[in-house]
Amino acid sequence: MTTGKLLTLVLDNARRHRREFVLSGFGIVVGVAAFVFFLALSMGVRNKVLEVFPLERVEVIAPTAGIAGQDLTRRMDESTVAEIRNQKLVDVKSIIPRMTIDFPVSLSGYFEGNRMALEFIGDGVDPAYVREDDIGEMFKDWEQDDTPLLDCELPKFTCDGLYYCERSDMKCHHRVPVVVSRNLIEVYNKNYAKSHGLPVIGEMEQFIVQRGGLSKMRLYFDLGQSVVNMNQKKLNAQPKRVEGVLLGISDRAIPLGATIPIGYVQRWNREYVGEQSATAYSSIIVELANKEDVAPFGKWLMDVPNLRLEDSLGERFASIITIITLIFIVIALVIVTISAINIAHSFFMQVSERRKEIGLLRSIGGTQNNIRMLFVGEAALLGFLAGIIGVGLGIGIAMLGDWAFVNHTADFAFKPKTLFDFQMWIPFSGLGVAVLFGVIGGALPARKAAKMQPAEALTR
Repeated sequence: MTTGKLLTLVLDNARRHRREFVLSGFGIVVGVAAFVFFLALSMGVRNKVLEVFPLERVEVIAPTAGIAGQDLTRRMDESTVAEIRNQKLVDVKSIIPRMTIDFPVSLSGYFEGNRMALEFIGDGVDPAYVREDDIGEMFKDWEQDDTPLLDCELPKFTCDGLYYCERSDMKCHHRVPVVVSRNLIEVYNKNYAKSHGLPVIGEMEQFIVQRGGLSKMRLYFDLGQSVVNMNQKKLNAQPKRVEGVLLGISDRAIPLGATIPIGYVQRWNREYVGEQSATAYSSIIVELANKEDVAPFGKWLMDVPNLRLEDSLGERFASIITIITLIFIVIALVIVTISAINIAHSFFMQVSERRKEIGLLRSIGGTQNNIRMLFVGEAALLGFLAGIIGVGLGIGIAMLGDWAFVNHTADFAFKPKTLFDFQMWIPFSGLGVAVLFGVIGGALPARKAAKMQPAEALTR
């Protein structure tokens, strides 16, 4: 029997037994729809929702330890950086120390005519870590070299461009460059701006241009002063004001705070607290080459240098989503397996009902393999058609879920535009699962039909 004739018989039998086909394929439709839905949800959460959490970028910290009131927390410095760099367990792309300001600093500025003052939350990083963003060469330590500073213009105590007059030495110092994270802008737009009647920040470059350029994005660091802590510890220097300039957004900035070049933090810590604070890192950002290396790297940190990874919300969220998705995929596969059993049961009944048809085909020259392929082909066709419907149903439910999520949930920070990511392989995987389980369900009935003898089939 040629392939064309076999295909014709398969289609004819499918039309004649369409009622049985519909009942047998219902479970596969439901199972494949669930399979495709949860796979796309898992990929969407990982690739769209969790994009605000770079899972391969981890933060190394020292566990807090103390005995009898003595702080025994391990001090992280350049030797710690070297230890991480020299390990051979995982491939490390970059190591960036972070240093927090170890004394009170308040940050203030004027925005749309409103004065805003708050406790400074932020840190300092190597400018090279941020330079790959659109900030360019502006984000650097302008006080690092020995370039002579210009005198302030008297009597107005002014300086040109992005410089300001420092009253302590009457010299023009470049404003401290500041970058913020997209996360902070998102929180401001979704939570703070609306409740305080302030404008929403769109594209940062356009936002800065509309307000007069960088020279207008002026900030004030009040070193040694706090807006919340009245009982401040004794400092080695008198309070002073340093001006800063907001450059824009960087994905490398601290998530909820501001980031400046680490050289400023080192000098300020040395001036106000002492040398020990100027050489100790608060954390070390390690960017791994592979996300899968996070677990072994975390174990190495605890075993060798006695450090640990800062708890990652993104990593925990991803693990929870993965576990939940696996559970639902297993449930979907169980549904499809039950459907395969139902297909087997239905086809066993069809073998009994179609024994004369089978005997006639055998008597006119049909081989056992022809009969086997006939039933397997019908089962594969059943799985294929049910798979197409199931994939379409899964995509439809996902689109309905996206519509409900976008239009009927409150607007919140980091709200994604979609929860699903239908990569090309997902629909084809659903279709493949449907055909596979359809063939599995029809395999045993096909074997029984193929072994049926012509005389026995025609006389019974």
